[in-house]
Amino acid sequence: MSLIGCFVTPHPPLLIPGVGGGKIAEAKATADAMRLLAERTTLLEPDTVVIMSPHAPLDRSFMGVSAAEEHAGTFRSFGAPDVGFKASGEFELAGSIRHAAESSGVPVRVFATGRHVDLDHGVLVPLALLFPGTSKSPKLVVLSFSYLGSEVHVAFGRAVASAIDDHQERVLFVASGDMSHRLIPGAPAGYSPRGADFDRAVVDAVGSADVDALLAMPRDLVREAGECGLRSLFTMFGVLEGRDFEPEVLSYEGPFGVGYLVADMGIRAAAPEHPPAEHPLVALARRAAEGHVRGEGAVEPSLPSSVSGAPAGVFVSLHRPDGSLRGCVGTVAPTQPSLAEEVVLSAVSAATRDPRFPPLALHELLGLKVAVDVLGEPEEVAAVDDLDPSQYGLIVRTDDGRQALLLPDLPGVDTAEQQFRITCQKGRIDPKADGYRLYRFRVTRYGSH
Repeated sequence: MSLIGCFVTPHPPLLIPGVGGGKIAEAKATADAMRLLAERTTLLEPDTVVIMSPHAPLDRSFMGVSAAEEHAGTFRSFGAPDVGFKASGEFELAGSIRHAAESSGVPVRVFATGRHVDLDHGVLVPLALLFPGTSKSPKLVVLSFSYLGSEVHVAFGRAVASAIDDHQERVLFVASGDMSHRLIPGAPAGYSPRGADFDRAVVDAVGSADVDALLAMPRDLVREAGECGLRSLFTMFGVLEGRDFEPEVLSYEGPFGVGYLVADMGIRAAAPEHPPAEHPLVALARRAAEGHVRGEGAVEPSLPSSVSGAPAGVFVSLHRPDGSLRGCVGTVAPTQPSLAEEVVLSAVSAATRDPRFPPLALHELLGLKVAVDVLGEPEEVAAVDDLDPSQYGLIVRTDDGRQALLLPDLPGVDTAEQQFRITCQKGRIDPKADGYRLYRFRVTRYGSH
């Protein structure tokens, strides 16, 4: 059934009856929002909860996944030993998450194995509130974050999503975390006026599903905030990437100097639609690029007879999940005996030899988009007026043997003059000082830029 819900929750123990006492009334907005999430959880009927906690065992250099038979804990250290939560571990899903992360180059370790693991309050509080008095607890996978960069956490989220999508049961993802701990004088981590600025930015970003705003958060602002939830949000947005969802911020407040954010990310579909099967040329390019990055050696340069085609120049373009370019390398004319070999050569070069980018890393393979352009025979034209960037690519060749190429139908290249200028800039060609010739060519495109 895959992913059926995704929540953002805080984890203050004072929300727990028997711990907070009269202080629960001072965080009424948060308590009410968590009760609403509990009602929605009942309707969702999750079989498994995957939750990321800032207080799970942390390794600076590895993301973490629990793999214990049983997860349990109480609020004994908060004065309520009779209040707690117990759940069986979901071995299969935990293992799939670990495998997907390792396959994508995300460092990951198993931090809890064996019979039993004690749950921290970053897990206990949300689950105790989402499943109050339940007679049947869901199975559980606990995740921990690291001190690695924000993009690694997003990539880890993509790996989690990949594992969830292959899972047969209903999964709820919970991003546990508190916002700034420095909202007022006397707050737990001291006071900073920038704590409120951080929280406003996070609430706005979550409410508008703007992961780029979170990724661009100034480091000094994050340090000043003294938060513990941002990396849970990075991972959550990796989980949500490519899904149809509409976020709803249910509450935000900071009555005790710590920001509490509650949100339902509003997943509309159980899983993203599976894309149609890739064209054999695109599939071959993907195998070649990904196999090289994974160190698996050269792939067999073969294609079905129906698409093998004559040797030709080929460009392979790699794009990040957001559509931005990650690599594009190719050949103007065939350099290999077959079209398949040309595709393999260009794909590996796009992943490793585009001078504008470092070699592709393992964690970038999840969500990577691949396009293949097969070039037609170039024809010389007399002037820029003979160009049409929506139909033709352009080659500019100088009298001293240099050349530059621009593919057709690229975003932001709308006129022949733009196409000519950009091509010259790529090749460091000065049209006023260098003698040159113009050649246009058609392409057959497979995949999308």
